[in-house]
Amino acid sequence: MNAALRNIALCGFVVALALLLAGQFACAADVARGRRLAQILCSQCHFVTTNRAGWFNAPSFVAMANDPATTSTSLETIIETPPPKMAARAARSRSEAADLTAYILSLKQK
Repeated sequence: MNAALRNIALCGFVVALALLLAGQFACAADVARGRRLAQILCSQCHFVTTNRAGWFNAPSFVAMANDPATTSTSLETIIETPPPKMAARAARSRSEAADLTAYILSLKQK
């Protein structure tokens, strides 16, 4: 194989590896950021640290975490596209939904 083809193959490998690594880091959820977001965005209706119902009987994050039906997928879906009971402005981006989900699931009692 000549030098030009080797360089092209090496560049392709480096780009593919960079994209793979960037995707992993971009999708990594941040529990601490999720907690901050919960305190700022969600605490008006939900209790984010205790197991009490919030305003309008909004479930606490502890209750959601301990509900056997709760999955990361179900939480992210609700956070990204809130149901009619939640204000439309409650919708969050994919990364915020992942961080909030990570925080909520971190409250699961073992």
